Amino acid sequence: MGCSYHWVSNDGQRTIAVPYIVGDSDGEFTAELIHQCCATSNLSVASDGRYRLEVTIVQDSVNALGYRRDPQKIDGKIRKHLTQNEGRRTVLVDVSLIDRQDQKSIFGPLRISSYVDYDYVDEDSLQDLQFKNMAGEKFIVLPFSLGQLESEEAAHDAAQRPLFQKLSQKIVDVITAQW
Repeated sequence: MGCSYHWVSNDGQRTIAVPYIVGDSDGEFTAELIHQCCATSNLSVASDGRYRLEVTIVQDSVNALGYRRDPQKIDGKIRKHLTQNEGRRTVLVDVSLIDRQDQKSIFGPLRISSYVDYDYVDEDSLQDLQFKNMAGEKFIVLPFSLGQLESEEAAHDAAQRPLFQKLSQKIVDVITAQW
């Protein structure tokens, strides 16, 4: 570590405080980070912990990954154009660990990122949502898809938990590698 800081342990556990993550609008990321810290045998989380873990969301972005051809009838003619059907959500954070006794930095800020890929259907396209059953009757399937067909917004939201799990695990790995 270079600056001769060492963990002070209590029964082999290091106690850290995990305040609300800056930029975490609904607290889901903060809760997942606390969960990952608690699941690590040599970390303990307490509001009065010797060390304070500071995390700030620097960027939360979505990029289009995949496209498909979407033929649509316009004015009686089939026109082919591309429509997005896959995305990648990336979250970039700055992480610091502070000794609360003297307010000195143990490490950081370190920039850590993680991403998750997901696919979705165009909820405005009847072609994506309308299917024929065995009797030839058309019906809309999105409300009954059980998650296999999600709108872009729903898929983005569903990707949040696995993304925060991956990112929280990376943060815990950095913490445990620093002592």
